[in-house]
Amino acid sequence: MAETHRYTLIKPARLLFSSITAKSAPRGVQNATPKFSGTFGIEEEDFKAIVDIMVKGITAELGSFSGNPNDYYLACMSGTTAGKRAIAKAELDAQGKGADEAFKIKEKAEKRAELYKPYAGIITASSQYDIELAKLEAGKIVDIPAEEHARAQAGKDLFYPGAYVVPALAFKAFRRKTLDAKDGVTAYLQNCLFIRKGERIAGAGGPGNNEVFGSYAGYSDYDPTANAPQAGGMDDEPAF
Repeated sequence: MAETHRYTLIKPARLLFSSITAKSAPRGVQNATPKFSGTFGIEEEDFKAIVDIMVKGITAELGSFSGNPNDYYLACMSGTTAGKRAIAKAELDAQGKGADEAFKIKEKAEKRAELYKPYAGIITASSQYDIELAKLEAGKIVDIPAEEHARAQAGKDLFYPGAYVVPALAFKAFRRKTLDAKDGVTAYLQNCLFIRKGERIAGAGGPGNNEVFGSYAGYSDYDPTANAPQAGGMDDEPAF
């Protein structure tokens, strides 16, 4: 079984899509398991560290790394690459649609690309288990109770798209389950610390399901960081 690599961000990240306090399942994917999840915009120092973790994880699991990120599913990619992939996916999704619907699909992707562009890296992480939440208050870390009302309120006031947070992550390399899938690295979200408020991101009230889950229906059935059976990955394959 692949080794788990844990990493807590050094600098605060911008929370771009949030389903941290309530589980969500991808639309249009049959029998998908709802997950807690978040997509974060991260700075250069953390991006480089995470890329190194992913390369080392793949090398340890598979014996080598090809040097081409497109050969793998990777949980983290550059902001520029994330934007290009969003636009490319929209082009595919718009095929066969009416003119108005195709325009809306492409427009949404272009806005997402603009959202991603300023960040050195974009990372998506999830968990089927409760995420430990806390907030920074007057220089002290204050735990948020694992109680439904308290978590729901935290989702509205703290862990919203646009807030600045520090996620603690666990990375695990995996081997593909089918020939048409890819080997890669999945990121699991374990803890999230609210640092400060930021301007709310318009139109990002929920998670970006395609970003979070990809199109693989068997995505992350189990969370290996919680001593459950080893997970598979997604067949959606972002690059650095």
